[in-house]
Amino acid sequence: MTNNHLKIDPAVAAERASIDILINGHRVWSVDLLSEPLPKDGVKEWPAALAPFLDGHAEVMVVDSATGEELAGQSVRLGTSQSAIAVVDHQGRWLAVNKWGRMGKSFAGAEEGLRDRLLDHLDDLVVFCESRNLRPFVVGGTLLGAVREGKILGHDDDADLAYLSRHTHPSDLALENFQIERELEARGIEVVRHSTAHLQLTFRTSSGKVDGYVDLFTAFFRDDGTINQPFHVRGPMPEASMVPFSTVTLEGRPYPAPAVPEDWLVVNYDENWRTPLPGYKLHTPQATQRRFRNWFGSYNFQRDFWEEHYESGVATLPSDAHDVRGAEYLAAHVTGGSRVVDLGCGAGSNAAWLATHGFDVTAVDYSPNALSLTCNRLGANDADVSLLRLNLNDFRQYAELLHQLADEPRPTHVLASHLLERMGHLGRYNVLRAFRHVARLGGTVVAVIDTVPAPDVSFRDPSTWHLEVSPFKNELASFGLSLIRPRLLTATPRDHQRRTLLCEIALSPGSVKGSAQ
Repeated sequence: MTNNHLKIDPAVAAERASIDILINGHRVWSVDLLSEPLPKDGVKEWPAALAPFLDGHAEVMVVDSATGEELAGQSVRLGTSQSAIAVVDHQGRWLAVNKWGRMGKSFAGAEEGLRDRLLDHLDDLVVFCESRNLRPFVVGGTLLGAVREGKILGHDDDADLAYLSRHTHPSDLALENFQIERELEARGIEVVRHSTAHLQLTFRTSSGKVDGYVDLFTAFFRDDGTINQPFHVRGPMPEASMVPFSTVTLEGRPYPAPAVPEDWLVVNYDENWRTPLPGYKLHTPQATQRRFRNWFGSYNFQRDFWEEHYESGVATLPSDAHDVRGAEYLAAHVTGGSRVVDLGCGAGSNAAWLATHGFDVTAVDYSPNALSLTCNRLGANDADVSLLRLNLNDFRQYAELLHQLADEPRPTHVLASHLLERMGHLGRYNVLRAFRHVARLGGTVVAVIDTVPAPDVSFRDPSTWHLEVSPFKNELASFGLSLIRPRLLTATPRDHQRRTLLCEIALSPGSVKGSAQ
């Protein structure tokens, strides 16, 4: 065993469906051997998300996921730390690699009472849906746990509920889902929209930390005989396998379920659903992904990364999170006391600086953890800033931003520090439309952009991404915009490494000013 990999005797794992890797008694990773058999040499690379934790000494065990039988064990020392390895978050909660390849909490590592609290929220959501004739039923790992064990799966990390819509057209399904979102938010529930067919309900402790999630999915049948439940489920299933609903029991509580739960589980997972596979990974067919993304959108791009990035607090953030040169430049080029929108505010450095220098600031981000850090920073600086959680990948929320920008008699200025290069292209196009809107109304737009990737660039880490200047100019031109007064920053080694650009973005010559159309 090394910092890069562990080696498991293939004979030990022979005829096993799944194995768990435990570090100091806690499951941190599971390997689904049915879909991903061990290589002949038995070497498995540590998952990228887990590797940073592997510094110190530990008792490492390999056990059978189904029976808990110990298959192998070893005392190890990895890295340079003299401490015991603890794969935990900043609140001390045990983590494991989840089905997305990220580190996540699970019920097995949670404090006592979480299961009951989450099921209480699930019960409330079932009542909410039934009162609106939405036909709710449990799905995903929640249904799997109920059918296979009668209890919540230890490796699961949330609760899953769907409602069987009577609509079949994507537009009608979306409108129905928007109404559900409005009603849930009116009840004080924190809702994150993943698509126009998928909502995530977030529940927090009294201290503001995330306590648990319940996913609410839209399910519907099409005339071709398929059951559809974005983002993953699409396959042939007779309606008689769905309705009338049956009842399953989870932790002693009754829940509505498909008429033949086994049929739904085959569509969602596969024929091996009865076999415990904590390391199972969802593999959504490309055709299904394309269909659902085109019908319902996908608004969650990289949000999980940023939630984790900002979860640990300001002290652990990299230097770029504290860089206020974009704010300083903007302040020097607009009227004092102006209204400024800090798009993608992150930990709030720029927003706090602008507010303490007399500007009327609105800080915008789609990460609740980022906004929480911003709020804390503002308190420490005795600064007053309006906070707005808004997802620029979502066209409806983007339209809300445009409305706010226009609903002001004075010009609004925008700062986007390390936002543009860290977005997907669809979200960036929305931001560029917002820039055009601001520029037409007489506002100034300032951007800070890394134009060279980090040496360790990775799709998993948007902070390592970049935008090359020439292609970016072409993007701007397609929106009637241009770079003006661009200059490379040179004050820090990071500036030189990433060729960080500070610039204004303005209307191109010939573009119409004074109109928001």
